[in-house]
Amino acid sequence: MNQVLKKQGNEKLLIIMMLTVTLSSMSILLFNFVLPQISKEFQLTNSQVSWVTSAYTLLYGIGTAIYGKLADRYKLKNLLIFGLLLFAIASLLGFFSNSYWVLLVARCLQATGAATIPATATLVPIRYFPLEKRGTAMGTVFIGTALGSALGPIVSSLVVSVVDWRWLFCIPLLLLLTLPFYLKYLGDEEGTNTSIDWLGGGLLALSVAQILLGVTNNAMWFIGGIVALVLFIYRIRLAKYPFIQPELFKNKTYISYLILAFFVT
Repeated sequence: MNQVLKKQGNEKLLIIMMLTVTLSSMSILLFNFVLPQISKEFQLTNSQVSWVTSAYTLLYGIGTAIYGKLADRYKLKNLLIFGLLLFAIASLLGFFSNSYWVLLVARCLQATGAATIPATATLVPIRYFPLEKRGTAMGTVFIGTALGSALGPIVSSLVVSVVDWRWLFCIPLLLLLTLPFYLKYLGDEEGTNTSIDWLGGGLLALSVAQILLGVTNNAMWFIGGIVALVLFIYRIRLAKYPFIQPELFKNKTYISYLILAFFVT
């Protein structure tokens, strides 16, 4: 009987996780449609206003890797609840933003909270489903990515055709409705006392940020990004517990998909 209830709970957790990923993916694209309005209201250049989406994407990607590491050390439930609450608080800040810098801070905080979602979505199928069902479970969860990418621009255009663009910040608040389900269905497994290579993680974040700045601003940032990337590669080859295992990059299939995802993005 307990096994049946546990199985049903895991299946419900999977559906809630898919809906969470959908809303998370939507939030990446929600503001693409309204960048001209934001630019006009705050009198911004194209490069300045682009950071409303670029900063979010940057922190979202780096944060996902960091939260993935933290999930080995801390309870997955605690990390996810922290992320969802931070996401909601940042959304409220964005809703009441009256300057570009408040808006940008709100988007950065949103990304910092939302980054827990893809990290959790990857780990739930691994931790809560047997090996033979993990592929299906992971596919179900990441249907949310496709749904969010498709619905984001549609929802954004519908909202701003009726109300001010700030109301887009209210959509992520729907994630608060998922909290009771995570409190009920996510386990209380304790993490292990694993070491985290913060220097390696910092070099990775620095390299990505500077390369992106180099693309949108000044070539000197790009050079700095390449230097940081070389130092990151050097670091993970020497560190006892590297932020990313160097052996991963010997997997040709993984590298091929990584390059493809890079160019698509």
